[in-house]
Amino acid sequence: MNRKLIILLGMILAAGISQGMILPLLSLLLEQQGVSALANNMQAAVLYIGAISVVFAGERLIGKYGYKPLIVAGFIMVAGSTLTFTLGYMPILWLLLRFLIGAGDSLIHYSTQTWMTAISPPDKRGRYLSWYGLMYGAGFAIGPLFINLLEFGQWVPFAVTGVLLALIGSSLVFVTNEKPPVRDRTGAHAVKYPAVYMMIWLPLLGPMLYGMMEAALNVSFPIYAADKGISVGWISIILPCFVAGSLLFNVPIGMLSDKIGPNKIMMVCSILGGFTFIAIPYLAVNEISLLIFIACAGIFVGSFFSLGLAYIAGVLPLTLLPAGNVLASLHFDGGSLAGPALSGLLMEYVSGEALFFLLGGSLLLFAVASFFYRRPRQIDLGTNK
Repeated sequence: MNRKLIILLGMILAAGISQGMILPLLSLLLEQQGVSALANNMQAAVLYIGAISVVFAGERLIGKYGYKPLIVAGFIMVAGSTLTFTLGYMPILWLLLRFLIGAGDSLIHYSTQTWMTAISPPDKRGRYLSWYGLMYGAGFAIGPLFINLLEFGQWVPFAVTGVLLALIGSSLVFVTNEKPPVRDRTGAHAVKYPAVYMMIWLPLLGPMLYGMMEAALNVSFPIYAADKGISVGWISIILPCFVAGSLLFNVPIGMLSDKIGPNKIMMVCSILGGFTFIAIPYLAVNEISLLIFIACAGIFVGSFFSLGLAYIAGVLPLTLLPAGNVLASLHFDGGSLAGPALSGLLMEYVSGEALFFLLGGSLLLFAVASFFYRRPRQIDLGTNK
């Protein structure tokens, strides 16, 4: 593994830590302020609105400036905003900081995933991108553990995370900037976003579902667990188990997808993961059983993000990968936005258990949709893989 790849994996680890800490920590702090579950989840959505706001600019910015400047800008936004949370609770400021963190995380995600996809050999793409998913998952598993720093002061988790992000981001000085191939936008081979979308609509559901599961669990699960009388300590242990489960199988699943294809893997895993989530309200009767079910769900569907990226890269030619990753980022952010909003509505007006029916049902719908997807024929765009 070369130095560039290691540093890029470090970048996504840091992004995972940031989101893994921010989402549940702010949910708990706002609940302590008396904010309702629905309002809490709606405020969390501001982070993903920030992410969506910069998605479509990503392809042009990378084509003009390269990958590295966008990653640097993302780290400045995320680390600076995280440190600003140490000033204490101010409703308007916190909304603005969520927006900036979302925008910064989006720049980091889009730039690193496009860069890694571009440098991944086709026969090892699933493995390389599984490492990407593994590091992001590891960061997301580590992030909630920072909640335990609250006992030293409300500002401490934000300060520690902000400094850590700044340190990891500084390793970019050892990487030389690169630019991706640029697609033809106006000539005979021009391909617009709707055409790209039609080629990869099913693979795009992978990042979307992962974003929905990740955000809904991190924002809504602490509220569900608190209502069930589960302690903050148990929440900080159970919540990372979704990601911890994916860490155990992310790389083996990625390697298996190189052999039999990510489409078949995703179909089987969506069925297993869907039924696991649906079973939680009926079979998870205590903290230990809940932990086991959340971990099993992570094993089955915790690699959906990286599998979706590998699926997209296997369908699109190299010149369309930046455009494909724009759509993947948009779907991830859209799923992350929809997850807390839909789960918040269902928890407010139906029941807390509706969180798991939402996630399980969405995965089963993906399995059904897989039967209707037809991979497009390879197209000639001048520059191919």
